Amino acid sequence: MRGGRLLGAFGLTELEEKIYLELVRGRSGSAGELSERVATGVGEVERALDALARAGLVRVVAGRAGAAPPDLAIESLLNQRVRELQEARVGLWDWLRQQRPADPMDQDVQLIVGVPAIMQAFDQFLRGAQEEVLGFDRPPYAAVLHDNPTEVEMLGRGVAFRVVYDRRGLERPGAAAHIGRFVAAGEQARVATNVPGKLAVADRRVALISFPARAESIEPWALVVRGATWVEVLVALFTEVWDRATPLRLAPATEVVDDVERQSTPTLVDRQILSLLMTGLPDKAVASQLGISLRTVQRRLRQLMDATGSATRMQLGWFIARHDWL
Repeated sequence: MRGGRLLGAFGLTELEEKIYLELVRGRSGSAGELSERVATGVGEVERALDALARAGLVRVVAGRAGAAPPDLAIESLLNQRVRELQEARVGLWDWLRQQRPADPMDQDVQLIVGVPAIMQAFDQFLRGAQEEVLGFDRPPYAAVLHDNPTEVEMLGRGVAFRVVYDRRGLERPGAAAHIGRFVAAGEQARVATNVPGKLAVADRRVALISFPARAESIEPWALVVRGATWVEVLVALFTEVWDRATPLRLAPATEVVDDVERQSTPTLVDRQILSLLMTGLPDKAVASQLGISLRTVQRRLRQLMDATGSATRMQLGWFIARHDWL
Protein backbone atom coordinates (compact mmCIF):
# COMPACT_ATOMS: atom_id res chain seq x y z
CA MET A 1 0.00 0.00 0.00
CA ARG A 2 1.16 3.52 -0.79
CA GLY A 3 1.41 5.54 2.44
CA GLY A 4 -0.95 3.11 4.19
CA ARG A 5 -3.71 3.72 1.62
CA LEU A 6 -5.50 0.90 -0.17
CA LEU A 7 -6.08 2.54 -3.54
CA GLY A 8 -3.25 5.06 -3.84
CA ALA A 9 -1.43 2.86 -6.37
CA PHE A 10 -4.50 2.97 -8.62
CA GLY A 11 -4.21 6.72 -9.02
CA LEU A 12 -6.96 7.76 -6.63
CA THR A 13 -6.54 10.81 -4.43
CA GLU A 14 -6.98 10.49 -0.69
CA LEU A 15 -10.45 12.04 -0.84
CA GLU A 16 -11.55 9.87 -3.78
CA GLU A 17 -10.40 6.78 -1.91
CA LYS A 18 -12.21 7.85 1.26
CA ILE A 19 -15.47 8.44 -0.62
CA TYR A 20 -15.22 5.17 -2.57
CA LEU A 21 -14.57 3.09 0.55
CA GLU A 22 -17.48 4.82 2.25
CA LEU A 23 -19.73 3.81 -0.65
CA VAL A 24 -18.36 0.23 -0.75
CA ARG A 25 -19.58 -0.21 2.80
CA GLY A 26 -23.05 -0.13 1.23
CA ARG A 27 -24.09 3.34 2.17
CA SER A 28 -25.03 5.28 -0.96
CA GLY A 29 -25.71 8.98 -0.69
CA SER A 30 -25.91 12.37 -2.31
CA ALA A 31 -22.99 14.76 -2.55
CA GLY A 32 -24.34 16.65 0.45
CA GLU A 33 -24.66 13.52 2.58
CA LEU A 34 -21.21 12.31 1.62
CA SER A 35 -19.82 15.76 2.37
CA GLU A 36 -20.92 15.39 5.97
CA ARG A 37 -19.69 11.77 6.26
CA VAL A 38 -16.17 12.57 5.04
CA ALA A 39 -16.06 16.03 6.57
CA THR A 40 -15.28 17.80 3.30
CA GLY A 41 -16.93 20.59 1.32
CA VAL A 42 -19.70 19.70 -1.12
CA GLY A 43 -17.84 21.13 -4.12
CA GLU A 44 -14.79 18.94 -3.48
CA VAL A 45 -16.99 15.87 -3.01
CA GLU A 46 -18.77 16.55 -6.32
CA ARG A 47 -15.45 16.80 -8.16
CA ALA A 48 -14.26 13.57 -6.51
CA LEU A 49 -17.49 11.80 -7.51
CA ASP A 50 -17.03 12.93 -11.12
CA ALA A 51 -13.50 11.48 -11.12
CA LEU A 52 -14.71 8.22 -9.56
CA ALA A 53 -17.50 7.96 -12.13
CA ARG A 54 -15.03 8.46 -15.01
CA ALA A 55 -12.88 5.68 -13.51
CA GLY A 56 -15.91 3.37 -13.43
CA LEU A 57 -15.87 3.07 -9.65
CA VAL A 58 -19.06 4.99 -8.90
CA ARG A 59 -22.49 5.18 -10.48
CA VAL A 60 -24.68 8.25 -9.90
CA VAL A 61 -28.43 7.75 -10.35
CA ALA A 62 -31.02 10.43 -9.50
CA GLY A 63 -28.42 12.45 -7.65
CA ARG A 64 -27.33 9.58 -5.44
CA ALA A 65 -23.93 7.86 -5.76
CA GLY A 66 -23.30 4.16 -5.25
CA ALA A 67 -20.18 2.01 -5.59
CA ALA A 68 -19.80 -0.20 -8.66
CA PRO A 69 -19.12 -3.91 -7.86
CA PRO A 70 -15.54 -3.78 -6.46
CA ASP A 71 -14.34 -7.04 -8.03
CA LEU A 72 -15.19 -5.80 -11.53
CA ALA A 73 -14.47 -2.11 -11.06
CA ILE A 74 -11.04 -2.54 -9.46
CA GLU A 75 -9.92 -5.05 -12.11
CA SER A 76 -11.01 -2.69 -14.87
CA LEU A 77 -9.20 0.21 -13.21
CA LEU A 78 -6.05 -1.89 -12.83
CA ASN A 79 -6.05 -2.77 -16.53
CA GLN A 80 -6.53 0.87 -17.42
CA ARG A 81 -3.58 1.89 -15.22
CA VAL A 82 -1.38 -0.77 -16.82
CA ARG A 83 -2.25 0.54 -20.29
CA GLU A 84 -1.50 4.10 -19.21
CA LEU A 85 1.86 3.09 -17.75
CA GLN A 86 2.79 1.16 -20.90
CA GLU A 87 1.88 4.14 -23.07
CA ALA A 88 3.89 6.41 -20.79
CA ARG A 89 6.91 4.10 -21.03
CA VAL A 90 6.76 4.05 -24.83
CA GLY A 91 6.45 7.82 -24.92
CA LEU A 92 9.39 8.25 -22.55
CA TRP A 93 11.71 6.01 -24.59
CA ASP A 94 10.69 7.77 -27.79
CA TRP A 95 11.55 11.10 -26.19
CA LEU A 96 14.89 9.81 -24.87
CA ARG A 97 15.86 8.48 -28.31
CA GLN A 98 15.16 11.90 -29.80
CA GLN A 99 17.30 13.64 -27.18
CA ARG A 100 20.51 11.63 -27.64
CA PRO A 101 22.73 11.12 -30.73
CA ALA A 102 22.17 8.00 -32.79
CA ASP A 103 24.15 5.10 -31.33
CA PRO A 104 25.23 2.40 -33.82
CA MET A 105 24.77 -0.21 -31.08
CA ASP A 106 21.05 0.58 -30.99
CA GLN A 107 20.63 -0.17 -34.68
CA ASP A 108 19.63 -3.54 -36.12
CA VAL A 109 22.75 -3.61 -38.31
CA GLN A 110 26.21 -2.33 -37.38
CA LEU A 111 29.13 -2.13 -39.85
CA ILE A 112 32.67 -3.10 -38.79
CA VAL A 113 35.65 -2.59 -41.12
CA GLY A 114 39.17 -4.00 -40.91
CA VAL A 115 40.70 -7.19 -39.53
CA PRO A 116 41.67 -5.78 -36.08
CA ALA A 117 38.19 -4.32 -35.52
CA ILE A 118 36.51 -7.53 -36.67
CA MET A 119 38.67 -9.70 -34.41
CA GLN A 120 37.95 -7.44 -31.43
CA ALA A 121 34.21 -7.47 -32.17
CA PHE A 122 34.27 -11.26 -32.56
CA ASP A 123 36.00 -11.67 -29.20
CA GLN A 124 33.40 -9.43 -27.51
CA PHE A 125 30.68 -11.30 -29.38
CA LEU A 126 31.82 -14.66 -28.00
CA ARG A 127 32.21 -13.34 -24.47
CA GLY A 128 28.66 -12.03 -24.56
CA ALA A 129 27.18 -15.47 -25.29
CA GLN A 130 25.43 -17.18 -22.39
CA GLU A 131 23.99 -20.38 -23.83
CA GLU A 132 24.95 -21.22 -27.41
CA VAL A 133 27.02 -20.09 -30.38
CA LEU A 134 26.24 -21.29 -33.90
CA GLY A 135 28.85 -20.79 -36.60
CA PHE A 136 29.90 -21.18 -40.22
CA ASP A 137 33.63 -21.30 -41.03
CA ARG A 138 35.03 -21.12 -44.55
CA PRO A 139 37.94 -19.71 -46.59
CA PRO A 140 39.37 -17.23 -47.34
CA TYR A 141 40.98 -16.46 -43.99
CA ALA A 142 42.38 -13.05 -43.08
CA ALA A 143 44.74 -14.39 -40.42
CA VAL A 144 46.83 -17.45 -39.63
CA LEU A 145 45.38 -20.29 -37.60
CA HIS A 146 45.23 -19.52 -33.90
CA ASP A 147 43.87 -21.33 -30.86
CA ASN A 148 41.08 -18.81 -30.15
CA PRO A 149 41.33 -19.08 -26.37
CA THR A 150 38.05 -17.19 -26.02
CA GLU A 151 36.08 -20.08 -27.52
CA VAL A 152 37.86 -22.58 -25.29
CA GLU A 153 37.16 -20.34 -22.29
CA MET A 154 33.47 -20.01 -23.15
CA LEU A 155 33.20 -23.78 -23.69
CA GLY A 156 34.62 -24.20 -20.21
CA ARG A 157 31.86 -21.94 -18.87
CA GLY A 158 29.20 -24.18 -20.36
CA VAL A 159 28.42 -22.26 -23.56
CA ALA A 160 27.64 -24.75 -26.34
CA PHE A 161 29.33 -24.32 -29.74
CA ARG A 162 28.07 -25.86 -32.98
CA VAL A 163 30.20 -25.07 -36.02
CA VAL A 164 29.96 -26.16 -39.66
CA TYR A 165 33.31 -26.03 -41.46
CA ASP A 166 33.66 -25.74 -45.21
CA ARG A 167 35.46 -28.78 -46.64
CA ARG A 168 37.97 -26.52 -48.41
CA GLY A 169 39.05 -25.18 -45.04
CA LEU A 170 40.13 -28.68 -44.00
CA GLU A 171 42.72 -28.69 -46.79
CA ARG A 172 44.58 -25.89 -45.06
CA PRO A 173 47.79 -27.14 -43.36
CA GLY A 174 47.17 -27.83 -39.68
CA ALA A 175 43.40 -27.38 -39.95
CA ALA A 176 42.49 -30.77 -38.47
CA ALA A 177 44.73 -30.27 -35.43
CA HIS A 178 43.39 -26.73 -35.04
CA ILE A 179 39.75 -27.83 -35.10
CA GLY A 180 40.59 -30.87 -33.00
CA ARG A 181 41.52 -28.67 -30.06
CA PHE A 182 38.07 -27.07 -30.13
CA VAL A 183 36.38 -30.46 -30.45
CA ALA A 184 38.38 -31.77 -27.49
CA ALA A 185 37.13 -28.78 -25.48
CA GLY A 186 33.50 -29.61 -26.31
CA GLU A 187 32.72 -28.05 -29.69
CA GLN A 188 30.34 -29.97 -31.94
CA ALA A 189 31.85 -29.80 -35.43
CA ARG A 190 30.48 -30.79 -38.82
CA VAL A 191 31.71 -30.41 -42.38
CA ALA A 192 29.79 -29.40 -45.50
CA THR A 193 30.57 -28.48 -49.07
CA ASN A 194 30.19 -24.81 -50.03
CA VAL A 195 29.26 -23.40 -46.63
CA PRO A 196 27.36 -20.15 -47.41
CA GLY A 197 29.63 -17.58 -45.78
CA LYS A 198 31.18 -16.85 -42.41
CA LEU A 199 28.63 -16.55 -39.65
CA ALA A 200 28.29 -16.63 -35.88
CA VAL A 201 25.01 -16.44 -33.94
CA ALA A 202 24.97 -15.96 -30.16
CA ASP A 203 21.96 -17.14 -28.15
CA ARG A 204 19.78 -16.77 -31.25
CA ARG A 205 19.54 -13.01 -30.63
CA VAL A 206 22.57 -11.44 -32.33
CA ALA A 207 24.66 -12.47 -35.34
CA LEU A 208 28.03 -11.52 -36.81
CA ILE A 209 28.56 -12.01 -40.55
CA SER A 210 32.06 -11.60 -42.02
CA PHE A 211 32.86 -10.68 -45.63
CA PRO A 212 36.29 -10.92 -47.33
CA ALA A 213 37.98 -8.05 -49.11
CA ARG A 214 37.06 -7.97 -52.80
CA ALA A 215 40.01 -5.84 -53.87
CA GLU A 216 43.36 -4.73 -52.49
CA SER A 217 41.97 -1.29 -51.70
CA ILE A 218 39.01 -2.70 -49.74
CA GLU A 219 39.43 -4.15 -46.26
CA PRO A 220 37.47 -7.13 -44.93
CA TRP A 221 34.26 -6.09 -43.27
CA ALA A 222 31.53 -7.52 -41.07
CA LEU A 223 27.97 -6.86 -39.99
CA VAL A 224 26.56 -7.25 -36.50
CA VAL A 225 22.84 -8.00 -36.84
CA ARG A 226 20.37 -7.70 -33.97
CA GLY A 227 16.91 -7.56 -35.53
CA ALA A 228 14.82 -10.57 -34.47
CA THR A 229 13.60 -11.28 -38.01
CA TRP A 230 17.10 -11.18 -39.48
CA VAL A 231 18.52 -13.47 -36.79
CA GLU A 232 15.66 -15.95 -37.19
CA VAL A 233 16.45 -16.24 -40.91
CA LEU A 234 20.15 -16.82 -40.18
CA VAL A 235 19.36 -19.47 -37.55
CA ALA A 236 17.09 -21.24 -40.05
CA LEU A 237 19.90 -21.19 -42.63
CA PHE A 238 22.36 -22.60 -40.10
CA THR A 239 19.95 -25.36 -39.09
CA GLU A 240 19.42 -26.44 -42.69
CA VAL A 241 23.17 -26.64 -43.37
CA TRP A 242 23.88 -28.32 -40.02
CA ASP A 243 21.31 -31.06 -40.61
CA ARG A 244 22.94 -31.96 -43.94
CA ALA A 245 26.55 -31.70 -42.78
CA THR A 246 28.85 -34.60 -41.85
CA PRO A 247 29.89 -34.96 -38.19
CA LEU A 248 33.60 -34.42 -37.64
CA ARG A 249 35.39 -36.49 -35.00
CA LEU A 250 38.81 -35.11 -34.17
CA ALA A 251 41.17 -34.98 -31.21
CA PRO A 252 44.15 -32.79 -30.33
CA ALA A 253 47.23 -33.32 -32.46
CA THR A 254 49.14 -34.75 -29.49
CA GLU A 255 46.81 -37.74 -29.52
CA VAL A 256 47.26 -38.54 -33.20
CA VAL A 257 50.56 -40.34 -32.94
CA ASP A 258 50.09 -44.07 -32.57
CA ASP A 259 50.40 -46.40 -35.52
CA VAL A 260 47.77 -48.99 -34.68
CA GLU A 261 47.73 -50.70 -38.03
CA ARG A 262 47.58 -54.22 -36.60
CA GLN A 263 44.27 -53.69 -34.83
CA SER A 264 40.94 -54.50 -36.50
CA THR A 265 38.59 -52.40 -34.35
CA PRO A 266 38.28 -48.64 -34.91
CA THR A 267 40.91 -46.76 -32.93
CA LEU A 268 41.20 -43.03 -32.40
CA VAL A 269 43.28 -42.71 -35.56
CA ASP A 270 40.80 -44.86 -37.48
CA ARG A 271 37.90 -42.65 -36.47
CA GLN A 272 39.81 -39.54 -37.48
CA ILE A 273 40.71 -41.03 -40.85
CA LEU A 274 37.12 -42.09 -41.48
CA SER A 275 35.71 -38.77 -40.29
CA LEU A 276 37.93 -36.77 -42.65
CA LEU A 277 37.25 -39.11 -45.56
CA MET A 278 33.52 -38.70 -44.98
CA THR A 279 33.93 -34.97 -45.55
CA GLY A 280 35.23 -35.65 -49.06
CA LEU A 281 38.95 -35.08 -48.49
CA PRO A 282 41.24 -37.25 -50.65
CA ASP A 283 43.54 -39.79 -48.99
CA LYS A 284 46.62 -37.61 -49.39
CA ALA A 285 44.96 -34.62 -47.71
CA VAL A 286 43.77 -36.83 -44.85
CA ALA A 287 47.30 -38.13 -44.29
CA SER A 288 48.65 -34.58 -44.32
CA GLN A 289 46.11 -33.33 -41.79
CA LEU A 290 46.76 -36.20 -39.38
CA GLY A 291 50.53 -36.15 -39.77
CA ILE A 292 50.75 -39.76 -40.93
CA SER A 293 51.80 -41.31 -44.21
CA LEU A 294 49.52 -41.92 -47.17
CA ARG A 295 50.49 -45.59 -46.94
CA THR A 296 49.26 -45.76 -43.32
CA VAL A 297 45.92 -44.21 -44.27
CA GLN A 298 45.37 -46.67 -47.08
CA ARG A 299 46.57 -49.63 -45.01
CA ARG A 300 44.24 -48.78 -42.14
CA LEU A 301 41.33 -48.52 -44.58
CA ARG A 302 42.22 -51.87 -46.12
CA GLN A 303 42.37 -53.54 -42.69
CA LEU A 304 39.03 -52.01 -41.68
CA MET A 305 37.45 -53.21 -44.92
CA ASP A 306 38.79 -56.72 -44.31
CA ALA A 307 37.60 -56.71 -40.69
CA THR A 308 34.08 -55.62 -41.68
CA GLY A 309 33.82 -57.78 -44.78
CA SER A 310 33.55 -54.74 -47.04
CA ALA A 311 34.64 -55.13 -50.65
CA THR A 312 34.43 -51.39 -51.39
CA ARG A 313 34.70 -48.13 -49.50
CA MET A 314 31.00 -47.59 -50.09
CA GLN A 315 30.25 -50.82 -48.24
CA LEU A 316 32.61 -49.71 -45.47
CA GLY A 317 30.72 -46.43 -45.24
CA TRP A 318 27.45 -48.33 -44.90
CA PHE A 319 28.94 -50.47 -42.13
CA ILE A 320 30.22 -47.35 -40.35
CA ALA A 321 26.77 -45.76 -40.41
CA ARG A 322 25.02 -48.95 -39.29
CA HIS A 323 27.35 -49.49 -36.33
CA ASP A 324 27.54 -45.80 -35.41
CA TRP A 325 31.34 -45.64 -35.54
CA LEU A 326 31.20 -41.89 -36.03
